[in-house]
Amino acid sequence: MKYVVILCLLAMPAAAQIASPDPSHSTTAELLYGHSSLRGGGHWQSADLALTTLLPQTVGYFFLHASERPEEKGSLAALAATHDWNSRFFTYAAAAGALQRASFLPTSRFDLELNAKLLQDRRLVASIGGTIARYPTRHRDDVLSIGATYYAPLIVTYRYFHNTSSPGHVESHAQLLQIGLERRGRISTYLRHSWGNEAYQLTNLVTPQNVALSGHTTTFAVRRWITGRSGFTAEIEQQSKASDFRRFGGRVGAFYAF
Repeated sequence: MKYVVILCLLAMPAAAQIASPDPSHSTTAELLYGHSSLRGGGHWQSADLALTTLLPQTVGYFFLHASERPEEKGSLAALAATHDWNSRFFTYAAAAGALQRASFLPTSRFDLELNAKLLQDRRLVASIGGTIARYPTRHRDDVLSIGATYYAPLIVTYRYFHNTSSPGHVESHAQLLQIGLERRGRISTYLRHSWGNEAYQLTNLVTPQNVALSGHTTTFAVRRWITGRSGFTAEIEQQSKASDFRRFGGRVGAFYAF
């Protein structure tokens, strides 16, 4: 079975989850280590560095990722930004590329998401996005997504993804439901479940994908502030594909604002 992986960045809650609650500390660094075990033997290991910077009307992101899987090693870098154009409309854009090529990492990826705040209290956000990802072989994914997020008091997100894979113009789709709780400067936590032909998921930096097989992925994550500038992150994730692939693992790390 061949797996491909895709870089995914969840734009809307990212600033609240990573950024410092104190505006005087506008840049936050986060280091993460991940380990997963595969049924039947084999392990994945990963390391991630994320930098978040708060600018006027903009949140900027820089990511470095490296991973080792049974088939090979790979790494990539990404830049992203969320920008508020006005009080009701913001965008998310990202670009990523491989530093050390691997079959499961995109050689290049570009994302654009448009978000509109609806209702009088602006607690409902409607989103539409697109992604183009190319891999070392001729493989390419073109993804369209639509969804909505409602804030109050829990943060509930739903997404629907339609993917077209080339060569062959193979179409597939997936869905995602996430429930989160945010207490700025104290704790941020979410439970996420995605299902379908998961060619595209709003999960962590690297996740196995296969557009030909149906699967399920469940993730639980907690980010806890210990001081006003620092804290830790912990995450567990279980994933299945068809009847012959099972993965269980997690990530742990720490963040600091300066």
